[in-house]
Amino acid sequence: MSSADAPADEAPTPEQLQFARTVYILLEMWPALRQAVNEGWGGPESEEKKSFLLSHLCDEYGDGGARTKPDVDDLTELIESYVMEEYACELEDDSAHWVAMHICLAHTSIFEQGKGDEILTEYEASYARTGSHKLVAQMREDIRHLSDDEGEPAPAPAPAVPKEKPAPEIDEDGFETVAPRRRR
Repeated sequence: MSSADAPADEAPTPEQLQFARTVYILLEMWPALRQAVNEGWGGPESEEKKSFLLSHLCDEYGDGGARTKPDVDDLTELIESYVMEEYACELEDDSAHWVAMHICLAHTSIFEQGKGDEILTEYEASYARTGSHKLVAQMREDIRHLSDDEGEPAPAPAPAVPKEKPAPEIDEDGFETVAPRRRR
């Protein structure tokens, strides 16, 4: 009996849980989606829309069989389309491709190579540090190895992660202090 035919009350496998947690972390760390949700570009349901995307990706690719193995180009298109439709956001960088590559890497590592604990530990450590730029450097090499093994070209470098803006300073009169511009 395949996972698709399994009863709905059957507990998920450890691999399915690892995959779901990894996809969750990737979506949380994705700056474009994080900004769209934080700024409410999807309306009052912005957070629910992100949760729906997570559920859809796990339902679609989380069974682990060869027939559910994600294709990076199809997955990139799915993610870009979803973000454009639900958040009215057109991505002008390769960040959706970057997310898709990591989902494909996670799928291969968890379901084919049995390295779910290892890859999940790496993603959780990067997420805990909240330094997604470190994740980019750490995972590029893994993606190159994955691409080399499959005979595909290595992916383009991940986009730079924007710096967080400091919180505004409010003076005693309630006005925001504006910092002077730096001269070049």
